[in-house]
Amino acid sequence: MEQMWEEIKRRLQSSLSRGQYDLWVSSIVFLGLEGETASLGCRNRFHIEWIREKLEPKLLKVVREFFPSARRLDYEILTEEAAAGEPESEPLRPEPPRQIVMSDLIKRSGPVFNPRFTFDQFVVGSSNELAFAAAKGLACGQQLYNNSAYILARTGLGKSHLSQAVGSYIRKQAPDQRIHYVTAEQFANEMISSLKNGTIEGFKSKFRNDCDVLILEKVEFLSGKEKVQNELVYTLDELMYRGKRILYTGNAFPKDIPKLSNELQSRLGGIMAAPIDPPDLSTRIEIIRKKALSENTRLPREVIHFLAERVMGDIRQLESCLIGIIAKSNIQGVPVTLDLARQLTETMLDRLPKITVDHIQQIICATFNISLEDLQSPKRRRELAAARKVGMYLCRRYTSESLQSIGRSFKRSHSSVLYAVNDLTKIMDRDGKVRRQVEHVSHRLDVSCLC
Repeated sequence: MEQMWEEIKRRLQSSLSRGQYDLWVSSIVFLGLEGETASLGCRNRFHIEWIREKLEPKLLKVVREFFPSARRLDYEILTEEAAAGEPESEPLRPEPPRQIVMSDLIKRSGPVFNPRFTFDQFVVGSSNELAFAAAKGLACGQQLYNNSAYILARTGLGKSHLSQAVGSYIRKQAPDQRIHYVTAEQFANEMISSLKNGTIEGFKSKFRNDCDVLILEKVEFLSGKEKVQNELVYTLDELMYRGKRILYTGNAFPKDIPKLSNELQSRLGGIMAAPIDPPDLSTRIEIIRKKALSENTRLPREVIHFLAERVMGDIRQLESCLIGIIAKSNIQGVPVTLDLARQLTETMLDRLPKITVDHIQQIICATFNISLEDLQSPKRRRELAAARKVGMYLCRRYTSESLQSIGRSFKRSHSSVLYAVNDLTKIMDRDGKVRRQVEHVSHRLDVSCLC
């Protein structure tokens, strides 16, 4: 049966991305067949829910090719020993001792991680479930491809929360693990400083020999820095050869970062990439509830829904508005009401960079290389229709304009705007290429407001 299960997994592997297979399928354990039920072992409840939601029909179909009597799948949560492929009766094998060197005897404080940025405090939703699972899997020592993962998202969506959660978790579970947590800018500055001071060998030793876990944030900073990229490639090769864990974060896919060497693109592109999209309404509601609970504040239901519907930019904006409401309530000694939330939210959002419909249309025209006249025209060429749809979607997402107002700006009816927004949302759910294109335009909007 074990050979048949391996063949089932190979069949599934051909229809999944390498990241999906490594994270979700490779670790499933076949527990046996009883009657019409095939029992499968998964790592945790989240793993089971993902398989049921995303893979079960396809999985059951392949299982029935090898076990025709199977009519349903049943799932069990494995013990850590079983999940790792070890018999439960055998003790965990300790890692072989490594030779103690002088650097081990020097007490190091190590990186300081934000105590709020833990896995327990991270709200998981459809927009970030893959990134959460990749980060948690890496932290728990799950065998990902090359023991590496790349989390990408625009500012304020939780990249740093997950990267710091990985560091905090590993430090708690394995205090002897040597963790280096740096931004790409810090890595570059430290390398340049070591070159000037003649200590480059110490720099290399720190990141290659004295490192068990490397967490490298904001990879996009390396754009155009050829010498730093070359040094990083050598470091990554050494760490991957020795089976060390590496977590990267960035605001774009490696192939989309300009002036990144082919060698570094190859290293980053050959690992699991896990994007984080802006949270949907249900996730924003849960974020507000969890944050309010951590602040020992009970919010009325209408306030929670108002904030979730009104503040859609990113999680930092959402939390800033919530903290402002709670602070004003405490200072003035008044309860949190919808009027208070509306008043303070409008005040805080007014201080943020303004994104208008006109500005969005300018970015759309520049991105799709079309004129404003074409964007607003009755023409229905495919590229124009796609540009309009993205523009309407972003206007709805980034502005407080009504459907009618957005429609007038595009010389369309409000029903056309509603259809475009709903249709693009569905397409993004099933087409990663379209979703990345929309997020690319979103990132251009964010950057343009900060310039």
